[in-house]
Amino acid sequence: RLLDYPAYFDLLSLDLPSDKEKILAALEADGMITSCRTGNYNITNLGAILFAKRLSDFPSLERKSIRVIKYNSNNKMSASREHVVNKGYANGFEGLITYINSIVPHNEIMGEALRKDVPMYPELVVRELVANAIIHQNFFVHGTSRRIKFFPFEWEFIIPVAPFLKKKVFF
Repeated sequence: RLLDYPAYFDLLSLDLPSDKEKILAALEADGMITSCRTGNYNITNLGAILFAKRLSDFPSLERKSIRVIKYNSNNKMSASREHVVNKGYANGFEGLITYINSIVPHNEIMGEALRKDVPMYPELVVRELVANAIIHQNFFVHGTSRRIKFFPFEWEFIIPVAPFLKKKVFF
C-alpha cells in the first residue's frame, strides 16, 4: 500500500501481473523490496525513493521530496507559487515536469492561421535539468530538501551534497 507498484510495471512497459506473488517477485528481483524471515517484505530505500506514494511515509526519505518555487522577481521575498512533489522520483517525475512546464515562460507564435503557445525552453531541456538535479545528490545528507527555484531571468537548482554545503546550478 506504500508503493505505487502499478507505476513500476507501467514505466517498464510490462503488463501488471494478475496475482500478488508475481508482483512481489518482480519487485524483489529489481531490489525494490526484500523478503524477511517473517514471510513479509521490507521496502528498500531504492523502492521507496523511486515509487513511494508519499515520501513522507518513510522517515529517512521524507526530506528528499522536491520543492519547486516560482518567484515574481529576483527577490526571494516574492514567491508566487510553491509546489512540493511528495511522490517517489520515478512515479512523480512526469507530474513534476508537467508542473514545471506550466510555470516556465511561454511565447505566442503566429502560425499560418492560428496562434500557438510555445514554452521558451524545450521540454527535453527541462526534463534533463530536473533529472540531473534529482539524481546528483548525496543520499547521506539529511535535513534539507531538493529545491528548484524559478526567478524571472534564471533557474536555481539547490542540491545538498554535503553538510552545510549547497550545490547551486544556474540556468
